[in-house]
Amino acid sequence: MHNPLQQKLLAGKTAKLMSLRLSHHIDVVQMLKVAGFDGFYIDAEHGMYSLRDISDLCQMAHACGLTPWVRVHSATVGAIGPVLDAGALGIILPHVNNPQEAAQAVALCRYPPLGHRSMAALGPPSAYQRVPAKESFAQRNAAVMVVAMIETQAGLDQAQAIAAVPGVDALMMGPMDLSLELGVPGELRHPRILAAYDISLQAAMAAGKHFVCGDAGGPPVAQLVAHGARVLLGSNDANYLLQALSQAAQSLEREALGSTH
Repeated sequence: MHNPLQQKLLAGKTAKLMSLRLSHHIDVVQMLKVAGFDGFYIDAEHGMYSLRDISDLCQMAHACGLTPWVRVHSATVGAIGPVLDAGALGIILPHVNNPQEAAQAVALCRYPPLGHRSMAALGPPSAYQRVPAKESFAQRNAAVMVVAMIETQAGLDQAQAIAAVPGVDALMMGPMDLSLELGVPGELRHPRILAAYDISLQAAMAAGKHFVCGDAGGPPVAQLVAHGARVLLGSNDANYLLQALSQAAQSLEREALGSTH
């Protein structure tokens, strides 16, 4: 078991992700591979995904050499365990307020003695191959990444402590929810949001962890990359589809207007 995105980061390269909010069909994974993405995350916090959907998308990701992450809704056995058994190689935990919550998520993603994950011997994580338990535990513990989202004032205040939790691999911002928390709803380039990104990025870098950056809010991606961020997050499938459809409709309108002159 290996994590292609993780290996790319270990090699000092950047990695490109996007999120799935509405796509359920496995063909989208092949399209992401052709488009040049290194992976994706399934938004099980806001998207309508069944465990069967998650498993199908994760298994296709493995077949295509992409890394599948899943954003769960909470740090519970029921939310995290089945998703990992379905083949997810990363768990994004939203609304992390303190290091204790981050540590709880890590424990649910790791086998003993590093955590409390329950073992499913045969399944997507093992590609249905029989691997000695000791070897399998080590491989799976190493391959699964844990990403803590900073999207509350409490989390921002504790960003350094959250990043320092052993087993947390990266910090990620939730600019929309954070803007609500900070009293500047929807102002994703507000100075307070920009400052929050700076605090979280510095916390991640100081702890030797990764920082997930995107263009949904905060400073320009190039600025974040210049300061050490290497996990680049694009938009979600709904936004990309709407943009493409809008451009197509506008193009047809221009052609129709041109034909009348």
